[in-house]
Amino acid sequence: MVEAVPDRQSSAWRLALDQHTFAAVGERELLHLLEMPALLAVPMGPHYCRQALIWNDRLLPALDLAAWLHHAPEPEPWLLAGIVAGRPDPDGEPEFAALRLAAIPTRQSVTDALACALPMHPAGWRSLAWACFRCAGQPTPILDLAHILSGGLLAAQSSGR
Repeated sequence: MVEAVPDRQSSAWRLALDQHTFAAVGERELLHLLEMPALLAVPMGPHYCRQALIWNDRLLPALDLAAWLHHAPEPEPWLLAGIVAGRPDPDGEPEFAALRLAAIPTRQSVTDALACALPMHPAGWRSLAWACFRCAGQPTPILDLAHILSGGLLAAQSSGR
């Protein structure tokens, strides 16, 4: 007799990258939220990373993933930033970045049954995410922070995604 394996359940933070674009990170990957973050200009940075911020005595890149996906930076000031961490090298120290957020993240329970394909639009999700789940009927890509924090966005941009 084959025994049914119950769906494993995990928690994730659902992030609003802009008013219509959502992604998620693991429960332990979102470390801190900053309202009205003080940003420093990075004039020669790519369009999605023209600013940085100081957090816990570290200079972090301030990444606007919606701008990267839609090929256009948001002109409005940042109202909210989420500090995230990932390990590009499993044996190395974690890397940190600030992500531009449009709203306070919501915690979601995720099971294997919610898995779905990455959205086709906007193009570029394959460079940002390693998996996807359905939330409120919408696909929610799970960000590959190890890839993003190791320069993966710049590499994907220069290769045409």
